[in-house]
Amino acid sequence: MTGKSGKETLYNSERAAWLAGEIVRHKRLYFAGSPEISDVAYDQLEAELMKWAPQHPVLAMVGGQEAESGNAKVTHDPPMLSLDKTYDLKDLHRWAEGKEVLGTLKVDGTSMSLVYRGSKFSLAKTRGNGREGEDVTSKLKWVAEAIPSVTETSDFEVRGELCCSESNFVKLADEMVSLGLDRPSSPRNIVAGILGRKSHGELARHFNFFAFDVLGLTGFKSEIQKIEWLGKNGFQLPEPRLLKSSKEIDDYLTHVKAVMAEDEIGCDGAVFSFNSLSLHDELGVTSHHPRFKISFKWQGETARSNIVRIDWATSRLGIVTPVAVIAPVDLSGATITNVTLHNAAHVRLFNLKSGDVIEIVRSGEVIPKFLSVVTPGPGEFEWPKACPSCGSELIGDDIRLKCLNQGSCLAQQSGSILNWIRAVNIDDLSDKRLQAMMELHLVKVCSDLYKLTVKDLMTLPSTKETMAQKLFANIQKSKDVPMAQFLNGLGIEGSGQTTWEKLLEAFPSLEKIRSATSEQIAAVDGFADKSAQQIVTGLVRHSKLIDQLLDVGVKPVLPEIEAGRPRPLESMIFVITGELERPRKEVEEMIKRAGGRVGSSVSKTTSVLITNETESGSSKMVKAKALGLEIWTEDTLVTKITSQNIDRV
Repeated sequence: MTGKSGKETLYNSERAAWLAGEIVRHKRLYFAGSPEISDVAYDQLEAELMKWAPQHPVLAMVGGQEAESGNAKVTHDPPMLSLDKTYDLKDLHRWAEGKEVLGTLKVDGTSMSLVYRGSKFSLAKTRGNGREGEDVTSKLKWVAEAIPSVTETSDFEVRGELCCSESNFVKLADEMVSLGLDRPSSPRNIVAGILGRKSHGELARHFNFFAFDVLGLTGFKSEIQKIEWLGKNGFQLPEPRLLKSSKEIDDYLTHVKAVMAEDEIGCDGAVFSFNSLSLHDELGVTSHHPRFKISFKWQGETARSNIVRIDWATSRLGIVTPVAVIAPVDLSGATITNVTLHNAAHVRLFNLKSGDVIEIVRSGEVIPKFLSVVTPGPGEFEWPKACPSCGSELIGDDIRLKCLNQGSCLAQQSGSILNWIRAVNIDDLSDKRLQAMMELHLVKVCSDLYKLTVKDLMTLPSTKETMAQKLFANIQKSKDVPMAQFLNGLGIEGSGQTTWEKLLEAFPSLEKIRSATSEQIAAVDGFADKSAQQIVTGLVRHSKLIDQLLDVGVKPVLPEIEAGRPRPLESMIFVITGELERPRKEVEEMIKRAGGRVGSSVSKTTSVLITNETESGSSKMVKAKALGLEIWTEDTLVTKITSQNIDRV
């Protein structure tokens, strides 16, 4: 049997000791708000230590010892453990084993515990080392919008992640400079930095809190029930989604990549947990992590390069965004020449300009991102004074520059049409061909595509009759389009394909969805007031375009509904609360198949509250009785439906 030589063993031991020291040092720097390395580089240190010394006690550290702040120490019961993590999709699938899991964003901030006594928030504590954190209640009281009051009378605890959004970070950085404090380097570490300060606790009002767990309350049988309770009580959620297959897990990770690309909320992967709480009890925990929960991250790499120039481009929504053109650098198997700089405020905040040497990161095949300035070049940043597409004056707020010339801005028009082409799947109609069409004044809005003839298409560069006929046929074929794709193709801000699919369950026709009020949309489960208002405003703004598309023969098609099926719950809105005998999803599906809609909270638009706990003092029951709503048991609902021969799922 062969073994390691004494020299090799000594090297491994020395290397492990060095790595452990570096990990502890960088943890402290991170929690002091002044990290020296990126998250990716830190993960690499941990991964190497795991290789040389998998049982090293440093790897069992749940958090870092935070900066000395004078905050009182408080314990966690149960401990706030770290998460096991994987970078391998196959490992994630093996872990899930086909079980139902809940996916959430892995928000990159500081883990927190909020303790409620009765309905009142009374204590906030950082995770610290997982078993003992710091009392930061005085600072968290500034995060008023993110920490709601609730009607629950029991004592309970909410755990989640405190972070700073990109837009809030810009405001926070400006305020810190005005107070004579150092300008923070990034939203990733500013939360720990502010919590560790002895003064200026009011700066915490710029933070966001995402809740992912509630402890101390009884009656929950699943993770999704906990998440629903948190959402209904006003907590912001990290985009939870119940996943029942490997494909659904993969689809959710695609969504997470899109969130990472937007970079409004710091997110570096996803967290998955088994939905069944009885399975949590069965699997238990280790000293380091729970066995029923795992995080997934993409392997990332960082590199440094210098900015050659900054280009500005106008989107279909009129937002003018910056992209750094950099000296070519190899990163994650690709040659990178462009890096997103997020928004106009980011350019100002970091004084970005040609000549700067910057650090960039790429993970999950997402567009490379700017991390920090390594060596600043000479001079000051510059914003464009006019729209780079149409030359119109730009309007700025604290974060963005925007061109308001929606009717005549070529970039906005082409972006809108290209969004339509992709949404309705018009094959062979590329961005390049669209630009040629617009330069030849063949199209100005989406509906103009359907007025084109084969002869028109033959005027495009390098387009012979055969290709022109193929393009014409592809365009005409897209006239019959599923309703959700039709609505998604309009490009309404704050909406996507799944948005419209869900709304069409509640408003099953174009007329109904166009006439829906923001209050009615907000009553649909999963829709916040802000997104509901965006949808209503967007539909009104695109009203002319909708009519133009209908006039040229575009026919949005609704999903087929079985002919003759009674819909006794048509136009009724139901809210479900408490434990059910059947799986909640089954009850929701019964309601939808009978024509009803499922809401998330009780309001004056609610028709019926479904609960088996008719004497409950829950907040929903109290509100339903105050509004004089009908209250049905689960059996009453089934009777109402089956009496009309509606099949249960």
